[in-house]
Amino acid sequence: MSETVRTFIAIELPEEVRAYLADSQERLRRAGGDVKWTRPDLIHLTLVFLGEVPTEALADLEKSVREAVAGHAAIALRATGAGRFPPKGLPRVIWIGLEETTGRLLALQKALADATAAFAEKAEDRAYQAHLTLGRVRGPKGARDLEGILDSMSGQTGPTFEAREVTIFKSALGPQGPTYTPLAKITLGDGGS
Repeated sequence: MSETVRTFIAIELPEEVRAYLADSQERLRRAGGDVKWTRPDLIHLTLVFLGEVPTEALADLEKSVREAVAGHAAIALRATGAGRFPPKGLPRVIWIGLEETTGRLLALQKALADATAAFAEKAEDRAYQAHLTLGRVRGPKGARDLEGILDSMSGQTGPTFEAREVTIFKSALGPQGPTYTPLAKITLGDGGS
């Protein structure tokens, strides 16, 4: 049986966005909800989650990603708003949204999803929605207050940044939380190997 690596493709965030996310988490903590907060240094924009990929397929995966991003230039993104999944009932995931008005982010995500479908454990059955996960709700404690703060944050805007590369990450789950290790960083528009 071959070894596998839990893998995803994402855009890393600059420090000013991470600081903005940490401030947003601090506002939401005041609700006193039962939330497992994501460490700001681990927050990223996931483009495609692949799951377990055989180690012998990683070079082919990187080649596919390079080919997929070759036709895509850097993308301007802005952290904006706040929300939750699901939109009704007890929230399970709390997030900050990302604004990108040209459609280039969705085109990049689709190109990557199509190019890496053969490596994915299963196909994603939901429409892609760009978001930065702040935390996962574990129970109903403080949920109403949490929703109130989220509603008050829905119109806020944060820093703008330019995404110039995508990263293929290895994800290892452990008792202290996940560890993400970059396997390859690929500059947008770079089709070379």
